[in-house]
Amino acid sequence: YRCDEYIDCYNMSDEWGCPISFPVVFIIFGIVIFLLICFALVCIIFTVVFGYIFRRKRVRAASPFFLLMMAGATIVGYGGLYAFFGQPDTVSCNFRIWLIFLAVVVVISSLFVKSFRVWRLYRSPTEIKAIPDWQLVLFVAVTVLPVIVVLALWTGIGTPSAVVETQTDDKVHIVCRSDGLTGAAGTYIFFFILVGYIGIILTFGAMLSVATRNVVSTFNESRLIAVSIYNLVFLSCSVIPIVFVLQNSGPVVIWCIEVIAIIYGFSATLGLQFIPKMYGIFIRDRLKETKPTQSGSNGSGEGLTKSNSAAIF
Repeated sequence: YRCDEYIDCYNMSDEWGCPISFPVVFIIFGIVIFLLICFALVCIIFTVVFGYIFRRKRVRAASPFFLLMMAGATIVGYGGLYAFFGQPDTVSCNFRIWLIFLAVVVVISSLFVKSFRVWRLYRSPTEIKAIPDWQLVLFVAVTVLPVIVVLALWTGIGTPSAVVETQTDDKVHIVCRSDGLTGAAGTYIFFFILVGYIGIILTFGAMLSVATRNVVSTFNESRLIAVSIYNLVFLSCSVIPIVFVLQNSGPVVIWCIEVIAIIYGFSATLGLQFIPKMYGIFIRDRLKETKPTQSGSNGSGEGLTKSNSAAIF
């Protein structure tokens, strides 16, 4: 069991000093995740300061409330990655699915409703009607509810547990898998139900992005949303098959691919939504208010441009 890439001891003593060392991987990724959480906190502070206190148009045009929602969900997602560290136990196995899936669906739903807002304004150029944030928040809540139901069923009848079973090296190790009524099959059943549901949301989001691809929005908000959605679609379509194809490549390789994919998904979305705004306010505007090239937004962060009914939100 020494240096077999499985953590069989609670203090990970069986993997210290190995050529491929899980503890070293945990330390490196732990530092990276902590720094990313700090960046997400900076994004929250940035949104509060320039979205609600000084009320800069670059931030107001992107709906500060949804920026806060995405940043908060990203922090939850990053925090959920720590449940992948160390020797598996039943608590960490359950935290993995709850924190990661809830964070993912909140981020994706937020992008979807922002894209939906653009589409609604775009399809009615002669009738400019603001869509209140509370309606969109309600939509996000309705979108998240099925995920909560599936996760509750997964936890109740196919409880993710730390079990001892034989692995590809013909040795028994402690791993996370579904137990209870569904047995090991529950892992794949509930996982693909959730992935399929999230895939449907991403598909509709991509369709809305295509439908609004010619919209000229203030500060290019619609384009940033579209790129974020396309990026998540590409990530989902590429990483999941890779993980299943490389099942026999070793626990460390599989662990790194899974964690890097999750980190990339959250980080790319957060970066696309916040870095252009930070650059615009700190570098281009030098902390001064600037007039957008299109028509301004109203108090809820919505409006239409004069060019082909383009929307800002």
